[in-house]
Amino acid sequence: MVIRVVQDDTPPGAPVFTTVIPVRWGDMDAEGHVNNTGFFRFMEETRMRWVSGMGLPTTPPHPVIVLLNAACHYTRSLDYPATVEVALSVGRLGRSSLQTHYTLKHIEADAVCGEGYATLVWYDMQAQKSVPLPEQIRAACGVASA
Repeated sequence: MVIRVVQDDTPPGAPVFTTVIPVRWGDMDAEGHVNNTGFFRFMEETRMRWVSGMGLPTTPPHPVIVLLNAACHYTRSLDYPATVEVALSVGRLGRSSLQTHYTLKHIEADAVCGEGYATLVWYDMQAQKSVPLPEQIRAACGVASA
């Protein structure tokens, strides 16, 4: 088995998208706080709102987003009821990939509860290969077409 670790030291820029997501009762686990997977779902929901908000298709036969890697650092417990503000910033842009960074803020406590990242790859499921980033993504990140 090959394990690929991608380390990106490109600092993220200012947020390019921010959204607010309510914590649902079902997001909690037996310990009474949002399960670790909930933080990944908040990040996923944020990136999909960002991409679909640009009018980009998110299902085949169009190219779709696949994750190369993802991580989260938990800094504060989060429980129901609560609201999370998630800010998405962009780091390194490649030909077909980009590094996204997330800051999750517990609105009611006015405190950061998590920070994470995910490397996204635009992928053609039919051709089984990566494809160039959509122009809308490059423009949203302030990068001109290559």
